[in-house]
Amino acid sequence: MSQTSRAPVALGLTAVGVAVLGLAVLLYGTYIGVRHTHVLLQDFNPLPADAREALFTAAVLEAMLPATLLVAGLLVCAGLVLAGRDAGRAALVWLCGVGSVVTLVLYANRGRLLGRWDFVVRIGLPAWVGVLGVLVAMIGLAGAAVSLGVPAARQAFASTGTDQAGIEQAGRTGPPAPLRAAVPRFAVGGVLGLVGPVFIIGDRVMDGLLVYFANAVGLILLAGAGAIPVAAAGACFAAWVAGRGWPNGAHIARIAGVLLLLLQVLSLYWATRTTAVGVRDSSFLDSDLELIGTLMLVTVVAGITATLGGFAGLADPRSERFLRPASRPPYQGWQPWTAADPRPAGDPAPVDGYTVP
Repeated sequence: MSQTSRAPVALGLTAVGVAVLGLAVLLYGTYIGVRHTHVLLQDFNPLPADAREALFTAAVLEAMLPATLLVAGLLVCAGLVLAGRDAGRAALVWLCGVGSVVTLVLYANRGRLLGRWDFVVRIGLPAWVGVLGVLVAMIGLAGAAVSLGVPAARQAFASTGTDQAGIEQAGRTGPPAPLRAAVPRFAVGGVLGLVGPVFIIGDRVMDGLLVYFANAVGLILLAGAGAIPVAAAGACFAAWVAGRGWPNGAHIARIAGVLLLLLQVLSLYWATRTTAVGVRDSSFLDSDLELIGTLMLVTVVAGITATLGGFAGLADPRSERFLRPASRPPYQGWQPWTAADPRPAGDPAPVDGYTVP
């Protein structure tokens, strides 16, 4: 990694650390609030110990799990960046810039959960602490997305890439492996992201609760379930087109991938709700929702991971070298470079082996 390119990467990792710190403050405040709320609930409506514990656990899961998974994802991707893997850098850009925003919006809605019993909710910490945690997390996440996404940061991973020969030869023997792999990764992400909505819809239909789909929540769920395969198909097709030598296909794949990632976060929300309902009902009646919700969570998280892998494939130095040959004139952006590139086949790659636009 060159000295001139190291600064934005270090700045991005620092911003990730700041975001994790803000999220940790927010998670701690939420846990204290949930615990105190359930103490008040016990005072107003005494419950058996097992029922009280089940309600408390369910509330903690629903209020804290999305943000906890976000923190875990940030730390894993940061570890990949420290190991010199461009896949971690690309995944961090999208995880910070898209999934985190939606997750934090859902997380900020925790007041609905804590205020369910219509009495004053005490969050356990001064209100400004929670607000400060949100602001610090959002600023850190935005800073990380920008710092790790600028050309200088991408150049850092290309200058000492693990497959420098592959970078130099990108485009000589067809699309590189990371770009080819982006297509099945987006497809897997779409299929796994459908698990949550399909289960909820099927469960409601089997129970005869068709009226559920007449309200706003049901309509959002139906729309999301229909949009997931459309977004996944668009990302797959655009990535495939990019592999045929059309650079703008990668841009379209990123746009469709962003929509897919947004919808997967919605699936994560429904999986979390299903798990929480199963835990909450466990002390009152026999229910398989706890196991089903856990399986849904694992599946949706795997789908989000696959989608981030698709983004990483598009951003790999070999893929960008393939999509952005140094000799391509700007006006050829809408033409397949394999048909327009004037270089002879034996022409060597640029001196640095990689050129970021």
